[in-house]
Amino acid sequence: MADNLADKRIEEFLRQAPAASREEIAEFRQLVERYFLGELTPDEFKSRRLHLGTYGIRAAQDVHMMRIKIPAGILMAEQLECLADLAERYSKGIGHITTRQDMQLYWIPTREAPAAMAQAAAVGLTTREACGNSVRNVTACPYAGVSPSELFDVTKHAEAVTRHFLRNPASQKLPRKFKIAFEGCPVDHAKTAIHDIGAVAAIREEGGTRILGFKLYVGGGLGAAPMQAILLEPFTPATELLRTCEAVVRVHDRLGDRKNKATARIKFVVKRLGPDAFRQEVFKEREPLPRCSYPEMQVTETDERPPVTQSIPAAPPVNGTYKRWLFTNVVGQKQPGFSTVAIRLRLGDISSSQMRALAQILRRYCGGRLRTSIEQNLILRWVRNEHLAALFSELEAIGLAEPEAGRLQDVTSCPGAETCQLGIAASRGLARAVEDTLKGAGLSGPDIDDIRVKISGCPNSCGQHHVADIGFFGGARKLNDRLVPHFQLLLGGLTEEGKAKFGESVLKLPARRIPDATVHIIERYRQDRRSPQEPFRAFAGRVGMAYWKQALEPFTTLPPYEQSPASYRDWGADTEFTLGGMGPGECAA
Repeated sequence: MADNLADKRIEEFLRQAPAASREEIAEFRQLVERYFLGELTPDEFKSRRLHLGTYGIRAAQDVHMMRIKIPAGILMAEQLECLADLAERYSKGIGHITTRQDMQLYWIPTREAPAAMAQAAAVGLTTREACGNSVRNVTACPYAGVSPSELFDVTKHAEAVTRHFLRNPASQKLPRKFKIAFEGCPVDHAKTAIHDIGAVAAIREEGGTRILGFKLYVGGGLGAAPMQAILLEPFTPATELLRTCEAVVRVHDRLGDRKNKATARIKFVVKRLGPDAFRQEVFKEREPLPRCSYPEMQVTETDERPPVTQSIPAAPPVNGTYKRWLFTNVVGQKQPGFSTVAIRLRLGDISSSQMRALAQILRRYCGGRLRTSIEQNLILRWVRNEHLAALFSELEAIGLAEPEAGRLQDVTSCPGAETCQLGIAASRGLARAVEDTLKGAGLSGPDIDDIRVKISGCPNSCGQHHVADIGFFGGARKLNDRLVPHFQLLLGGLTEEGKAKFGESVLKLPARRIPDATVHIIERYRQDRRSPQEPFRAFAGRVGMAYWKQALEPFTTLPPYEQSPASYRDWGADTEFTLGGMGPGECAA
């Protein structure tokens, strides 16, 4: 009876899903059945499930992480409610926003994965190509359409690229994953320089006519060998956008290294050929491709309309937290009278109950929509200025009104050793400790608020540590004859349009010493900078690595194990540190 009810529930959701989703989820259900019948080996099943966004979890069998794509970060209230249901029904009641604007749900039983996919598909969400060697979720600036400084709204163009590559035969079996990002602002919110393709809005004048287009940066990426993207050509008209992107993907497919996954990303093709020869390969590939148009090709302004607001409660008295939240989390839109509001999600986590309550808030204040950001936060748009105090009160009631969004205390972290098979150390536990220690030290202010801390559990940079002012990635080493979790410190990273500077490697620090070491880094900056106007990254480079090694040497040691056994453990662990549970990563499977 239970199985019949489950089947009926899946069929009900599938009836509401697009035809393509119905077909692939039905096929996936059969694959799951074959796997449990022993007709598919675990490796055979892995290659199929990854294409539908279903990852293995560290030291676990037949439970998975499911990655749900949120193209351009756009999420509607009913979709948020669906994600809340999925997290509660199949997971542990928590959704996790990633640095790719996706949502990840953990601990989903393999047998339940098709039902979860079907329910997501019923509201227009998909896991298709969220993992595997394909074009991943297309990201975009979360302020697109409302930013006062943008050249034009890149949303529709990002959506067109999303549609073009989803289930596109040209991008199904690439040598390695492929990431695309769109930006319309002078501030590179989307970090285009570290993507396989970074599309930056551009306009060219020809005979008094404005031609819409993009500067396309190609071949960027992080990981163990970070590289900055090159400019493909000075101007790619919007009429050539889809064709050019496909040409780049096809070059990646044709020339990417299929023998060695460690050198399979397109950045290695650029490095191997050189920029000029690589450009010629793309232009040669583009020439025979048919021209691809999309209905919104000439869109420059958002088609979002100011929401009709109803049942807004009277604004309560403001407090000190509200004033700080107003300063750190609220930015005026280019549309007069409206603001965007950032919801700071600690470590990117949001509970099912918070998602449901937030969906109702979205309907009242924001026209029922929000955007995710690569900073692992949520961005509410179209909030009327006169409603900010009331909105703060409602967000505070559900635990979503923390200030410091996008500031020093807002630390980015990948999942790390909690769930990832490649994770060496507990990046999330460390991030919590760093946030708490920075807050406890009272460190904030206009001179340090823009300093960003990013943490990864291994060298692969899912936490984007390479482009942080202060970055850490996990490792392990012996200390006092015991294996101890360590993190490598990098200083001075950044991204700007067309530029990525990767942090300089300083030294390795025991995990338990890092929160205090981070405070010390900030204090040394304030103590020894030339003036309050000297940016942290300029200071970090000017004083040099010898300065930092000397300043941080006291944090490289631990007391004897007998005096403090907890100092030798990973953050959040109550047992001895071990590399047990690690295995081959599935992101390159």
